[in-house]
Amino acid sequence: MVRVREFAAVASVAMLAMSAAYWTQRFESNSALQAAVAKWIPNFSQETMEAKADAAKPAAPLQLASAGQPPAPVTIPIHVAKARLVLPPPKLVPVAPRLAEGPAPQRPVAPPPPAVETDGASANAVAVAERVRQSVPAELFPYFDTYLYVSKAASGPWAQHMFVFHKTDAGRLAFEETFPVSTGRERSEKYFTSTPTGLFELDPQRFDAHHRSHRWNGAPMPWAMFLNYTIHNRLTGVALHSGVGHVPLLGQRASGGCVRMPPEKAEEYFHRFQASEHGEVPVFAFDSANGTTRTDGMLQRDMAGKPVLTEGYRVLLIIQDYPGGPATVAVLS
Repeated sequence: MVRVREFAAVASVAMLAMSAAYWTQRFESNSALQAAVAKWIPNFSQETMEAKADAAKPAAPLQLASAGQPPAPVTIPIHVAKARLVLPPPKLVPVAPRLAEGPAPQRPVAPPPPAVETDGASANAVAVAERVRQSVPAELFPYFDTYLYVSKAASGPWAQHMFVFHKTDAGRLAFEETFPVSTGRERSEKYFTSTPTGLFELDPQRFDAHHRSHRWNGAPMPWAMFLNYTIHNRLTGVALHSGVGHVPLLGQRASGGCVRMPPEKAEEYFHRFQASEHGEVPVFAFDSANGTTRTDGMLQRDMAGKPVLTEGYRVLLIIQDYPGGPATVAVLS
């Protein structure tokens, strides 16, 4: 009897197992039934089940890097907002209307050099006048009325003489007179006693009737008319002056660099220039590299290209180391 009951119990269990397997197979093969069960059981969707399953999983153990090995990189998503570039509005700059470019300012055309007045002049005087015309730039002639030509040559028909010319009312270059002078000895002493050459103006601020030399122990230099000439950024001590005390040496190189004149002529021209030769004269150009006044007739000019003018004496001094001679007279004639 007991065995029959055990057999019945076993049979019941087997029947239940078979029934469960049958219905399980039917459930897995029937999608409609699965959908119905999902609706009947709240939060029983596949996503919910997977999320709960993931939450139930134990956290992965922290893996520490072994010594000498860098840890594995961890990617952390970062959300970066896009920068917005804001440019300022363009600045409008007013532009002046472009004017048509005119021609560059032109220097005024200088008149030709004055003709030489030959009436009553010797051939020698005419030759010197032509030399003056050749040596002086044409644009300088309108500014000067008296021209002093000095030859500092050691020998020759013009040597150690001054020739004086003036412009006539007709604009011609007329000869006045000539007389002997003494220029520098041209040798090394306290300094090299040389007379500079070129074109020079007289300095109206340095006319001294009773001047004495600072270099030569207070030697008298009466009726001194200093050149408006700077050399190495210092006003020169070269002057036209009386040769008092040295008259016998006139006609040869005998000075410390100045131009010695016969005493009566130095006094005469000292007063004449101050009385009748005053006026506007051009400013000679300055060589800033050497700190020296130009002696070639080049002028300082303003922005318009016109010569810069100043008050002075309308007297131009020309000093050359030129002996003159018959050959020059023949060529110029």
